[in-house]
Parts: sequence; C-alpha cells; structure tokens
Amino acid sequence: MHHHTISLPGQTLTAISSNETLGGTPVVFIHGITASVDYWLPSMPSEIRDGRRWISLSLPGHHPAKIERSTISSWDSVTSEMWAGWYQAALQELIGDEPADFVGWSTGGFTSLALAAHHPQRVRSILSISGFAIGKWLGLIGGLQRLSLSSLTRWLVRFSFGAVGRRRLLFNLAIRSGVGDVRSFLSSPFYKPTMADWFAAWGQNDPMILAELFRKISRVDLSDCIGRISCPTLIAGGDSDPYIPATHTRWIADHVPGAELVLWPGAGHMFFAERPQQYQDVLIRWLNQISTSSRPNAASQHE
Repeated sequence: MHHHTISLPGQTLTAISSNETLGGTPVVFIHGITASVDYWLPSMPSEIRDGRRWISLSLPGHHPAKIERSTISSWDSVTSEMWAGWYQAALQELIGDEPADFVGWSTGGFTSLALAAHHPQRVRSILSISGFAIGKWLGLIGGLQRLSLSSLTRWLVRFSFGAVGRRRLLFNLAIRSGVGDVRSFLSSPFYKPTMADWFAAWGQNDPMILAELFRKISRVDLSDCIGRISCPTLIAGGDSDPYIPATHTRWIADHVPGAELVLWPGAGHMFFAERPQQYQDVLIRWLNQISTSSRPNAASQHE
C-alpha cells in the first residue's frame, strides 16, 4: 500500500493506493465527513482489495490532509465547481488523464457527483452511497451544521468536535445517531475495526476546520448541474437515513439521467455495518457491470 500527499494552494489532500501494477481502470473511494482514507479498508471486498487497482482519497482537512486555518477562513463560500476542482487537480497528479470508477459515501458521494458534473472526462462511473446534491443535512449533524452558521454558536460546534474526538463514549453516541438498524450495526463484523479507525482519525482532525467545513458545505448545491452527469450512476442509501432522507436520495436518482436507485429498507447512514453484505454485493455487481459494458464490442457480447 502506498501513501500520497497532494499539495494544493493552501491545503493538502492525502490518499492511499494499492495494486498499481494490475492496470485497468482505478476505483477511487472517497469517505464521508469526519472519517479518513482508512474508512473503507475493513469492509472492502477482497475481490477489489486484492484484484483491482484502487485509491482511497481524503476529504479536505481530514487528517493527515491539512487546510491552513487562514486559507479556509478566506473562502467566502465553497461551490461545487471549486470542490470538484480540488479533486480534479489531485487525480491529475495521482493518475494523469485516466478516468476512474468512483465510490463515494456521504460527502464522498457529493464529491463524486460534483466531479462528474464539472469534469465529466474524469469519471467513468459513480456509486454514490448516502450522498447528497444539496449540502443541508438533517439529524444530529444537521443540528451542528446549523449551529456552525452563526459566529455566536460556532464555538459550541468546535467544542463538540473536540470532545467527541477525545471520548469514545461520545463518539459512539454521535455515530449511533446516524444508524437506522442498530441491531445489524452492532453485530456487523465491520463495526469494531471501522469504528476504531474512525475514532482515531476523528481525534486528529482540527475542530475549527471541521466546523468551517460543516458551515461551507451547507451552501453547496448541485441542483443546476446534476442533469449534466452523463456517466453510468448508481445511487444507493438507506430508506431510514437520519441525515440524508430517502426523498433526497430518490431526487438525485430522478435527476441524474439514467441513474439506477438502490434503497436498503430499514437502513440508516452507516451502510458499512448496517447492510454490509448488500453493500459488498452491490459494489461488486456494479463495478463488474461497468467493466463489462466498457470493453470493446461489449454490446455484441450481450446479443
């Protein structure tokens, strides 16, 4: 496994990658807010971990990626085009002009959709899990996001992020707020390793940077450009997601031309432990479908 640091103006992004010598179209994983590039590893199917060229790319300001405080404070707003531009630059350094298959969760799903809307040549396909097109969240993280909008209450968001990063009980409660199926979540074989990595990563993030990201993400909106997405797209999520409601997930699928929709009944935001087998099955099936349809003369192979 290789580690990468990509320097951008005022910030760095980070990535881990594997199987570079295998060739073929890379799979790019992008995690959600407060997690890290290690997030995908416990639940990554062996067919991909060992048999596909893959990259796990960080969100801005998520350890060990960094944003200078002066940089994020200087951004009056963050647009979807600006956000996508960071990833286009990072991917140019990592894989040159190659297109990739993108798998994004939550803010990683938004990132994948934004890339496809603004840099279509970069994206061969998208699997967005609990992603969003409009950056206003619900539930606990939505409440923190609303508090981050005011300078009078933003300190409380910073304090909360710091406390959660220091105390495992608070972290567990915070993550549990996004769960729809608690029994499946707690019994999943991926629960403990993913949560351990996530807690370690959260504690290394800068609470001020996280609060600013929450505030700036609240203003992103792909509504005007989501219809431009032309690559094969699968929109997945739980129909009991406390953060990203199923109505929004359906809206995305309805507005991305030709998109496929998968909703997991009873599941919330934490797919990796709530519906681990279904997630792995969908991921493998989707990537195999994309690879088959992208081969030369693929159409004639199905006749």
